[in-house]
Amino acid sequence: MDLPHDRSHLLWNQGPTERFASSINNWATAMYLDDQTSSDMISHGRSRSRIIAKESGILSGRPVLEYLIQKHCKNWTMQWFFSEGHRFDQGQEIVTIDANSIEILQIERICMNLITRMSGIASTTSRWCEELGNVSLAATRKTNWGVLDKWAVHVGGGLTHRLDRSDGLMIKENDFSSSKLTLREILLICGESTDFPVVEVVSMDHALQVANAWIDLQRDSSGDGRITLMLDNLGPSVCRKFSDKLIEMGVRKLFILEGSGRVRQENLEHWALSGADLVSSGSITMQPDIVDMTMLVEALQ
Repeated sequence: MDLPHDRSHLLWNQGPTERFASSINNWATAMYLDDQTSSDMISHGRSRSRIIAKESGILSGRPVLEYLIQKHCKNWTMQWFFSEGHRFDQGQEIVTIDANSIEILQIERICMNLITRMSGIASTTSRWCEELGNVSLAATRKTNWGVLDKWAVHVGGGLTHRLDRSDGLMIKENDFSSSKLTLREILLICGESTDFPVVEVVSMDHALQVANAWIDLQRDSSGDGRITLMLDNLGPSVCRKFSDKLIEMGVRKLFILEGSGRVRQENLEHWALSGADLVSSGSITMQPDIVDMTMLVEALQ
């Protein structure tokens, strides 16, 4: 099943899109201004810097490092030994950078922070995807570095989910309780306003109520539009029961089921059997294990 939660086309089109490039610039600039290195103790001349993996992982962050080098180094060369999204092993060289000693050392820490964290997110995502099998994995809006984090999730084989609040319409419990519209009217707006409508449900009864209203809408309009039901904090067993109920009713194809809340590595095996189409978790971006790397610098004659 194709899922609308993959918004990577908004970030990459034969290179970083304007949206992704803007995010790279914003984050890289903020980090550079926050961690400026004095050049008093740095010898002049040129240096060769080699980033070497101290453990295995999935490479993410190459477009960001290329941007940093291009912006802050005047006379440089780079040689990459791995493409974005490719797996590397402990001890392997990731990239070699020849540049002015002062310029490269001024951005050394920023480069390492970015590539180790983004590669960590991509590597964690890849491991989780393997454990989930046919159930997809998506990020949430809980990120530390915004689009950079979501890009790393994509590189690791996951789904970006919505890039911001305007990228698809999500109706949550507070929206239902505060709205003067009927459930049918709310769902009608969802179906007409976006290709990525998501409705949060908080109990089995709530899920069935929303599902039945959506089924009635499709029947009345002779349509077969899909809507995402995000089962929030209901767990894999309730998700399994709800999916089986939709199959029994013969309407499973009208719904994308998203499990959310307390999705952790230790319960992925249960989510793999939950009947969900995908699970979303903030853990992969908020609590990533970095991939340990080192940068070795040597003076060039």
